[in-house]
Amino acid sequence: MAGNKINSMSKKFQFLAFIAICLVAFGSLSSEPSFQPGPAKVTAGVLNVRNIAASGGDVLGNLKRGDVLEVTDRSNNQSTEEGVTDYWYKINLGKKKSGWVFGGFISFEMNLEGGLRWKTLNPGGGQKFTGIVVSNSSDIVAATESGNIHISSDKGKTWKKLVPQALGNNIGRINKLILIGKEIWVAASGEVGGGVWKTSNVGRSWAQFGTAQGLSSNNVYDLASAKDGSVIVATDKGMSQTKDGGATWTSNVNGEELDKRILSIAVSKDGKVFAGTTDGLFAFTEGAKLFGGTKFSWNRIGKGESNMGDSINSIGITTSGDVFVGTNLGVSKSNTNDLTKWAGIGGKSVVNAIYMDGNRVIIGTDNGLNISTDNGMSWVTYKKENGLASNKINAIAVNPNDKIIWITSSADGLSYHD
Repeated sequence: MAGNKINSMSKKFQFLAFIAICLVAFGSLSSEPSFQPGPAKVTAGVLNVRNIAASGGDVLGNLKRGDVLEVTDRSNNQSTEEGVTDYWYKINLGKKKSGWVFGGFISFEMNLEGGLRWKTLNPGGGQKFTGIVVSNSSDIVAATESGNIHISSDKGKTWKKLVPQALGNNIGRINKLILIGKEIWVAASGEVGGGVWKTSNVGRSWAQFGTAQGLSSNNVYDLASAKDGSVIVATDKGMSQTKDGGATWTSNVNGEELDKRILSIAVSKDGKVFAGTTDGLFAFTEGAKLFGGTKFSWNRIGKGESNMGDSINSIGITTSGDVFVGTNLGVSKSNTNDLTKWAGIGGKSVVNAIYMDGNRVIIGTDNGLNISTDNGMSWVTYKKENGLASNKINAIAVNPNDKIIWITSSADGLSYHD
């Protein structure tokens, strides 16, 4: 009897354990994110469509960033591709055909800038990155404050390091890189290695321009190309302009000097020049003469407006004339048609970089990366928890071919999406 009772209790315990396991399993299954068929957008530069839900499947074709998909089903299991773990999704290809794409590179958030998957790398080994640009041939050029430049021609897989030299001088601290046509122009600081540097062959040879050529100072912080093809630069002793590719410089714009420490500059489509100084924002605009009439001169604008600090770190202007100004107190916005009206955008984070890419406004702050496709009406924000190397973004570039965003975060390295 005792043996039968023990045996009965044992069977009862086994049955209860089985029920408990089922409940745990059910709980695990029910915690899985539910799937709903619907539209999605491709966030990768190029995305392969395969005949099965696996990377080893045959490629049926490929899609490009921004393509809209009709997703009809999801794989039972997740897989990991290029360090990203996600499901595979079945999509409608039309004409009663279908294929599978990896979910790590699509987003059900229909704002194209939502759902980007970020990766990080640090080719400088702890050096502080201060500038980045992507050439017309998709070469990624990242610069450090110590004067080193790291170049990748294979989307960041491998890098080569070089130190720009010209007439026996090594480049100084690199503050900014910009792309003008096929040339990379560099703003640098230092009595000997500072000034403006440029290369037309992605770093194989360099030219240096400094005070000997007429620059206001060898401490240069920013550069911009003007409507007439000239290049304007910001220095710690005002602004300088060249109309002959850097051979000679004049220390004024349109005959007027701005004798201040200038951190940032920008030129609008209609030719207005803006200068961000340590004493506010200035624009070369029409104003009243002392004894009547009008003339063009440098005038401070936006003083005291919402989010308009005194330190103007970056300026970006859309093709429609919307002016975004990044300051120590956040972002202020106006339009070239009426520079008396300003609005504060977002919070009060320090803004370090503003990049205009077609209809995208990309802003780097001390508290993350922000992207808008509707002139600042709405934003998508990315931070370290989304895969960025750091929340502090100090330089931005966009590949002109695949539109992938690259950013620098000082010693924390580079971030990009795929």
